[in-house]
Amino acid sequence: MSNQPWKWSDRLSLQHAEIDATHQEFVSLCAALSHDDGLDFIQKLDALIAHTLTHFEQENQWMRETHFPPAGCHQTEHETVLQLMQEVRLRVIDGELDLGQRLAEELPHWFEHHVDTMDNMLARHLLNVASVSA
Repeated sequence: MSNQPWKWSDRLSLQHAEIDATHQEFVSLCAALSHDDGLDFIQKLDALIAHTLTHFEQENQWMRETHFPPAGCHQTEHETVLQLMQEVRLRVIDGELDLGQRLAEELPHWFEHHVDTMDNMLARHLLNVASVSA
């Protein structure tokens, strides 16, 4: 990634309207963490965590409903990232402000990889299931 502010790009598009819309919101909320003066970081992180809970649960539900073969691995990654975000939140409240900045720097890298691999497979699977049942 460059030094430019992180934002949505076609590179992240999976050609699945619901996933792409949710991912656009994730990118926006995540990018907001980097543009923080420290005063409202926790509020921004809380908004990101709330979105991410809903975002991941929707994907988890799709995986359950369509019997997505690698669901276990995908769900474990969701759980790990949420746990990390919640841990960073607690530690920032305890004064470890540098961890908040580190999270803001690392989440985009993780997300791009997650989209390229796990979410790409999920989107393809969902599109295939939809075309078979149509």
